[in-house]
Amino acid sequence: MPSTYKKNTPLEDRKQKSAKMLTMYPNRIPVIVEMSTSSANYTSYIEAAHKIKYLVPYDICMGQLIKIIRDKVKIQPSTALFFFIKNKLFPITSLIGDIYGEYGDEDGFLYIEFCEESTFGNSDHSDHSD
Repeated sequence: MPSTYKKNTPLEDRKQKSAKMLTMYPNRIPVIVEMSTSSANYTSYIEAAHKIKYLVPYDICMGQLIKIIRDKVKIQPSTALFFFIKNKLFPITSLIGDIYGEYGDEDGFLYIEFCEESTFGNSDHSDHSD
């Protein structure tokens, strides 16, 4: 699914923004994090106008970034989040700097899309097999 930010911002503008960020913060990576449009809560996510641009240290691992995003977006603990970069899942121990080196976009940003899935089901549902 193409990034909404990428779709709504011309390439040259994105390149200028990422270059400025990289110049001002050379030890950080410009990252765009967006919820997948196919997620059940996409509409409420958009209405809440969550921040999508982040400056992430090179040496942060995927697990740390997931925790930061989970805290910012206020997702229920019972909801699993899946983070994709160019349609690939990465181990939580992967360093963002390594991922950026291989999967950073031509515009200078690293695009991360996440989707959610309820992992524990509905608490009102019970399974009795008497």
